[in-house]
Amino acid sequence: MDINTDNKQQNKKSFKFFGRIALILFIGMSLYLFVSAIILVFLTKPGREIMIPNVTGKRFVDVYNSLVRKNLVPEIKFYDVYDIDNGIILNQYPEHGKIVYEGEKIKLTVSRSETYIPVPNLIGTKLPFALNKLKKLHYNDRSYAIGTGVISYLQTEKYAESVIIEQSPDAGEEISPDRKINLLVSAGKTETEMRMPDLSGQSIDLCLDLLLAKGLTINEEIILIDSSAKSGMIESQAPKPDEIIQPGDLVKLKVYYFPQKDRPYTSFERIIYTILSDEHEGLYDGYVDDNRSKRICFSKKMKSGGKIDFVFKRRGNADISITNNKKEIIEEINIKPDDFN
Repeated sequence: MDINTDNKQQNKKSFKFFGRIALILFIGMSLYLFVSAIILVFLTKPGREIMIPNVTGKRFVDVYNSLVRKNLVPEIKFYDVYDIDNGIILNQYPEHGKIVYEGEKIKLTVSRSETYIPVPNLIGTKLPFALNKLKKLHYNDRSYAIGTGVISYLQTEKYAESVIIEQSPDAGEEISPDRKINLLVSAGKTETEMRMPDLSGQSIDLCLDLLLAKGLTINEEIILIDSSAKSGMIESQAPKPDEIIQPGDLVKLKVYYFPQKDRPYTSFERIIYTILSDEHEGLYDGYVDDNRSKRICFSKKMKSGGKIDFVFKRRGNADISITNNKKEIIEEINIKPDDFN
């Protein structure tokens, strides 16, 4: 065989070999770049889109939770003012209606007010009128609403039933609008014969404290209705009005309740809780702490397996705690309004 011919064949084989290697490397590099591109796109893919809600003019404490639930990150700066309530959102960025991705910051300018208003004199006033007065205070041509803190009842012969005996802070003391007023209310004079008041058509939140102050045990039977107009209202009662009652007697109240799909800032809520089998017998209380006050909305001696079921009126965020014998907290429930959908 000719030497030149042999060299040409060897060169041809070498070319084919290196050509295959180059092709394999090219295909491998192409696959690597393709997979890397897919991974890069996946890792850098933005979250779901969110429409910025309108929070300007609202209280920051009322909207914070709803913003967080939308996976937005509130970032606030304060602006000192003297003619606007404390904690009001004055400006926002991005603006209402803008579309952003979850995880984005929403910058809020929030008022920081040094406004103080004098506490009105509530002593000698009936509780419903006092509560209404606190909701509609006028000072320096502006309207304010002050919430109540703890409302306690005391048996006394000096004051008629539901009349305010003491208050804290005192009348005339200057406070910020976000401070709450504690009230001591008369449960009426101690009598050998107490008579059942007429509660039909009244709101459960206005009657409960008075009944508990008389030492009565309350059992609520909840009646579901299809309208919010009567939610929280007492449909009927036993014992009947003016019947003789004694401390420790059981009072049965039928209470209307409308289960709402959405939770506005103020609404009636229902709590249902079954006492666990390992819980011991005792006095079970249901405490509610919201933007209105901290108060007892359920109190009854019960055993394991018993069902706690009651309706209360909520204002803003509410923290509900179920306790046994005034000490041990056996359950905590949180309810937050759906300010933005």
